[in-house]
Amino acid sequence: MLRSTFHAGSHFKPVPKRFAAPNRQLSIDHHAIVNTFTHAFESLHETSGLPWWALIPITTFALRSVWTLPLAVIQRKIIQKQSTLKPIVSALSPILKMNLAKRVQKAKTLQQAPSTDESVKAAQAPLANMSYEQILLLSTKETRKRQKELFKKHNVQIWKNFILPTFQIPLWIIMSLTMRDLSGWSSWDNLHNKALDPSLYVEGCLWFQDLAVADPMHIFPVILGVISLCNVEWTFRTLELSRLTQRLKYRPNLTDAVGNFARMSIVFMMAISIHAPAALVLYWISSQFFSLIQNMVLDVKFPISFTPKKRFGGDILDK
Repeated sequence: MLRSTFHAGSHFKPVPKRFAAPNRQLSIDHHAIVNTFTHAFESLHETSGLPWWALIPITTFALRSVWTLPLAVIQRKIIQKQSTLKPIVSALSPILKMNLAKRVQKAKTLQQAPSTDESVKAAQAPLANMSYEQILLLSTKETRKRQKELFKKHNVQIWKNFILPTFQIPLWIIMSLTMRDLSGWSSWDNLHNKALDPSLYVEGCLWFQDLAVADPMHIFPVILGVISLCNVEWTFRTLELSRLTQRLKYRPNLTDAVGNFARMSIVFMMAISIHAPAALVLYWISSQFFSLIQNMVLDVKFPISFTPKKRFGGDILDK
């Protein structure tokens, strides 16, 4: 089979299809992954004999313990090492700034000296005309370069801080889709949703006997919001403790912006959980609770703090 191409000033020329660019598509079938998790959950439920209200949090804790907890420990050790190197990087900044300021002052002196050759003046002109803001910018760039080299030398590069989210977020998405698939949540109207496993209708407990519909008393959204907020505040308190210097009270930074975004996302999740099936919200609560406990344990076993006070009181210099 042939296809034709047209070139300006020439006739149509048939081009064999074998020379055409191949249409290659590389994609991951997320439906197949979700279906695999769904069938695995149903098989586990049938084999274990556990009710859904217990199986969902137990499976969540097991998956997080095997999948994300080891990565969290590795990442925390990396952050610990980075924290021990940060004072070196912080000490470099004023030294680099002072050295650059000396070079600028020397260049200005040469520019003003009558005996200086014109070629030397021309060579020193860019340095002599450098402003204070340019000195700050160049010294900051050099500090970041030195930090990158130092972290690479000790094998604790910044990009390794994103290993945990890279594996944790896909797991959270797949598990959320699996819970939605199991409970048959396809619309906001619970009467039209049909759970894949009928046992979800009766294997709840307490006030949420039916896991295929939303919590009728809206207690789950409140629990989810409280645990998620505690998790966010704990995490950003940890980041605050790892600061080397006292932050300015009324000057927001990137950490504040991320923290505010995380708090707003909690409100968004609470709004969705009002209409989501109890099985899905139960998974979200279990995952957030595991994250909170994990962060607490890591802060005790692998603390990262350079401020005078530690999280649980006492002076860090006591050790």
